[in-house]
Formats: sequence, C-alpha cells, structure tokens
Amino acid sequence: MSNPFSWADFSQGSPDAVKDPIFSEPWEADTFAMLVALEKQGLFSWSEWGDALGAEIKAKSSVSDTGADYYRYVLTALENILAKKEIVPDGLLKQYQAGWANVAERTPHGQPLELTEDDLNRHR
Repeated sequence: MSNPFSWADFSQGSPDAVKDPIFSEPWEADTFAMLVALEKQGLFSWSEWGDALGAEIKAKSSVSDTGADYYRYVLTALENILAKKEIVPDGLLKQYQAGWANVAERTPHGQPLELTEDDLNRHR
C-alpha cells in the first residue's frame, strides 16, 4: 500500500496543496484541521509552520523512522508554535494535556472521549 503523502505537495506553500490526506486515527484529522484553521486565521505563516515541524522531526525522528509518528510530530510542533508565539499560554496547554490524559485513562477502549470542566480543573 503506498502512502499518498508527498513532501512535494508541501512545496506549494499551502496546506490546501495536500490532496486527500489519509489519517490513521481521528485525532490526526482533528490536529490537521486545527493546523489549517489556525494558519488560515493568520496566526502563523505556512513557512513558520514548516520550520516548526522540520525542527520537531529533526529532533525526534530516527534513521529507522517509518512515518508512523508523523502526526505526533505535527501535534507537538503545533503546540510549540502556539506557545512560542504566545497564542495559547503555556500553562493552558499543560492544563489541557493533563486533562486529556485523564480522559484517556478513565474512558474504556472504543468509547468516545469527552473532556469535562472537571478534567481541566483537576490540573490547575
């Protein structure tokens, strides 16, 4: 099975250049959708995003990297650029990360994840 992702697609300078991305998990699609929406709002440029993602991949990937962790790199790079540009306060990112971790721990496999105020308030 071939991977439809191509680095050449990103050379167009816009997330719209990627045609029919395929996601392994719903969170990957959500992450990509957030990335595109934030870029379209002008909160960062596509080249800034590319630099952030490139730095994350360089820092975390290995020679044997299969690409399976690509969207983990995307998420971490997105979090980093949001914190670096002070779009989202670092403390708030940490609060949401801890809240979602709590949700994942308490939710049985296969059930929808639901973040509540309680999840967020436990980690303030």
